[in-house]
Amino acid sequence: MKKTGIFRGLAALMSFLLSISVIVGNTLESFSTTIDTALGTQSEMMVTDDKDAVYDKFTPPAELLNEDGTGNSHALIQAAMDLNREQAAEGTVLLKNNGVLPLASGANVTLFGIRSQVPILGSSFGVKAFGGFINLDEALQNNVTDFAHHITTSLSQNWATGQVERGYTTGDWSGDEFEFDGAGYKVNPTMTSIYTKLNETYLHTENAGPSEEYDPGEPSVKEIEGVNADFKNSFAQYGDASIVVIGRPSAESEDYLPGGIVAGLGAEEPLALTTNEKDAIALAKECSDKVIILVNSASAVEIGELKNDPEIDAILWIGAPGSYGLLGVADILCGKVSPSGGLADIFPTYNMSAPAMQNMGNFSYKNAADVITRENSSNYIIEAEGIYVGYRYYETRYYDAVFGQGNATGTAGTYASGSGWDYDAEVAYGFGYGLSYTTFDMEFEGEPVFNVSKKDDVTTATATFNVKVTNTGNVPGKKSVQIYGQAPYERGGIEKSAIVLLNYGKTGLLQPGESEVVSVDVDLQYIATYDSSYDNGDGTYGSYIVDPGTYYFAFGNGAHDALNNIMASQGVAAENLVGEANADYAFSTEITEDTLSRTAFAYSKTGTKISDQLDYADWNHFQEGEVTYLSRADWNGTYPKTYSDMTLTSQEMIDYLNGKYYTIAIDDDTSGIEWGKKSDLMFYEMAGLDFDDAKWDELLSEMTLEEAQYLATFGGPSIPGAESIGTVETYMTENAGNGIAVNLNASKDTEAPWNISPEDPNGNWHPEVFGSSPLTAASFNPDLAKKLGEFIGIESLFTGIPILWGPGLNTHRHAYNGRNGEYYSEDPILSGYTAMEFAIGALEYGLIAAPKHYAFNDQETNRAGVAPFMTEQRAREVELRAYQIAFEATKYDTEDNDAGMRGLMISFSKIGPVECTVSKGLMTEILKNEWGFKGYAVTDIYDDFDLYGSVLTSGTTCYDTRGMSGFYADTTLTSPRFANQADGSAISAAVFAGDANAQQAVKESAHNVLYAIAASNLMNRYNETTHVVKLNTWWRTAYHSAIAVTGLLTAVFAILFVLSKRKEKEA
Repeated sequence: MKKTGIFRGLAALMSFLLSISVIVGNTLESFSTTIDTALGTQSEMMVTDDKDAVYDKFTPPAELLNEDGTGNSHALIQAAMDLNREQAAEGTVLLKNNGVLPLASGANVTLFGIRSQVPILGSSFGVKAFGGFINLDEALQNNVTDFAHHITTSLSQNWATGQVERGYTTGDWSGDEFEFDGAGYKVNPTMTSIYTKLNETYLHTENAGPSEEYDPGEPSVKEIEGVNADFKNSFAQYGDASIVVIGRPSAESEDYLPGGIVAGLGAEEPLALTTNEKDAIALAKECSDKVIILVNSASAVEIGELKNDPEIDAILWIGAPGSYGLLGVADILCGKVSPSGGLADIFPTYNMSAPAMQNMGNFSYKNAADVITRENSSNYIIEAEGIYVGYRYYETRYYDAVFGQGNATGTAGTYASGSGWDYDAEVAYGFGYGLSYTTFDMEFEGEPVFNVSKKDDVTTATATFNVKVTNTGNVPGKKSVQIYGQAPYERGGIEKSAIVLLNYGKTGLLQPGESEVVSVDVDLQYIATYDSSYDNGDGTYGSYIVDPGTYYFAFGNGAHDALNNIMASQGVAAENLVGEANADYAFSTEITEDTLSRTAFAYSKTGTKISDQLDYADWNHFQEGEVTYLSRADWNGTYPKTYSDMTLTSQEMIDYLNGKYYTIAIDDDTSGIEWGKKSDLMFYEMAGLDFDDAKWDELLSEMTLEEAQYLATFGGPSIPGAESIGTVETYMTENAGNGIAVNLNASKDTEAPWNISPEDPNGNWHPEVFGSSPLTAASFNPDLAKKLGEFIGIESLFTGIPILWGPGLNTHRHAYNGRNGEYYSEDPILSGYTAMEFAIGALEYGLIAAPKHYAFNDQETNRAGVAPFMTEQRAREVELRAYQIAFEATKYDTEDNDAGMRGLMISFSKIGPVECTVSKGLMTEILKNEWGFKGYAVTDIYDDFDLYGSVLTSGTTCYDTRGMSGFYADTTLTSPRFANQADGSAISAAVFAGDANAQQAVKESAHNVLYAIAASNLMNRYNETTHVVKLNTWWRTAYHSAIAVTGLLTAVFAILFVLSKRKEKEA
């Protein structure tokens, strides 16, 4: 009896332990990615039997490889240095020059301003510049670098999640030396040593950012004297020129704010010059009679006073030039390169004069506490400036002031003017403006060629402008050709800017006396106007309208110059204009219903009928008449007020803000949606197939619902595999726009023949080295943008990354957006074409560009869920147009679109009260149906996890799950991140089991993601012999052994118990 009890107890114990072992095993398998990451094990791998047939689809250029095909790290880094140098030289803008530039060879110069020693090269968070860099001292006087100036402090201060896996390092550079051709100047060592010493206290970094109460941290003269009381004695020897660097940073997650500057600095606004900065300029004047200012900022600094100061001889805007971009700035200073850039943003005298600044900052609904239940839904901004963003405001008001219409000279919005609004006082430097060391003659080569064609419902209307550019000066130079347009406007009609950029081109390097004809193609849709009240006659409203009348086109040195040329052709006398004008530089044409119908652009290029999709973006849609938008009809009477106390009374708007969008069905008939269908079709076979190829249906039907749902959920940095179609979980994405954020020796594709060895002396080089996006835009050079895309595509091959979360493509609504350094411009045409060229270049090396943040990321303040309210006209003609150009990618040299943008990252923000991630109008109707986007569309990090069903049925393809998936942590839907759904549902792998719409959306999401990947360099790793192999791991062996042992012992003790019990009965 005693034995029977023991056997029974042991059998029960073993049975319990067996159950525990099974549960543990299932749990381990559910979290296998997490376990593998934590323990350094691997559960599955992709195996290719025939390795001779891989890595042949996308390859680096031969000049970046050694003879044996391995990667040449030295050549790659040297190429990056050369390209960053070119980027900075072409993007640098000469704003003022009284004849001092270029400086004479062999000059002895003195640098002033602490940013001359710690230049702003990138952002503290977002788009950083990494690795060894070349500072201004080196660029001006050296010819070789050992990267002694290595970014270390900013690295250690600004690491983000995942630094180990990306291979970031804070160690000193131990790699090769690199040669460059410096400017050949001698730099005052006294001032260099003073600022270097002072920075031991200030701790400025090369990757910096703004703050709500900003302090530029410029040392005072007293502090300089405290380091070296006799510093002025060095001026005599180094007085050939003084170079002053004025810096303002930009970065993710922080904005400048109105009045947001530390008290006592002598400035009222953060982008205005402080007392210490003015004192540094005064020292520069004392040192030399040649004073040069370098504006080291992605945003417009208030430099109107420097423009008007006769003792300031030259001003150069250099943006954030990147790790090696100061070489390009030095090339400008010494005259090796003649400047050819133009401002990507207007520089007002005072930034607060932009009407958008009336509604920038932290605003909450007055009754939010009473009606808002969802986190991150209590903040808003009213974009009451309407379409009048950047130069569109200043130039249009100027035009109306000249013609004496619309109360344009009223006092509303005056900051630098006297009794009434005055363009000359309010604007320092206009959009697109830039000087050169040479001179150019420009003329139209014949009349523009207009071409209108129609296929089915789609009208294509273009104009080609041929402009002959002749270098009439004494030095070689390049010249941008910027084509602007003006549509006829009637007071009280649809809002129209008096001038808009339509497209641009650039000459090659022209020698003195040399000419080139630059052809610029213009899509006439971009001079049409969106009228959200237009009755389409089918129950819908909203369309692009081409009003009949006289249309003007012009080129010029920026928007203001082009507008003056148009006004001169309209008969305005020169004395009534601010600046020069030439009527010969403008062209006019009559557009009638016969030449181009009023509704010519009623259908998009895909053949989709256009109509309002974002009516909820307008506050007045819900609560009529509460917002007044700026109008040309009355500049003075409609100038924006600050909407700081908005009260929610519309229940529809409240429901949107609380996340009531989509209810997951539980009992739909889903039998018509195929999952788990048997087929031999594998993913590698999809490379190069059209999106609508029937094979996609076959492939997608092979997947299980769970596989598709995982793929539609976990969008990066690694993307889940699907065994049914032969893919393995793969590290896919990186988050940057100025290079790939993975060290050379930390490649995610170690099998690539060009992989850089961990032992390579240059292996810890980090490829995020290029300058800020506005610098590229300011080049007005499509070829340069494409070249940057190509090179970052090459970087992606060396680092094993097929998708880039970048470049940034939002519009600079104003100068205070902390993320302006990541976005190109205030102008959507310049932004869109620059991004399009970048993406086309990147895809040549299999890198999918996924621009961000779609859309309306107009400020970082309250960026998680802020609700920007605007008209649909504003949304389409400003923010969305940049994306439209990049995604449609129509270059007029073919009927088909040029492949480029197959990826997208969505904004944290809302559009009106609706989250961008769940806006079907934004994600499906406009993006996919109107523009024809097909590809990968991911949320920003952790965004809207509480709206799972709504997000995945809107057109969004997946979530940014950094910190959850891949090399970070778990890929399971049981994560707490998906708890607390706004609709109360519980998220699991079976959540869509009874929802046919959601299942179809998930399948379509998988379709889009796989289609994008199939065009990427990931396909280098696949061929017909590629398959997934399951691997055993020690922890898997352990739980299998535990199950086997406990199962065996359970059986043994159960048998012994039965036998013992039987003996008892027999006894």
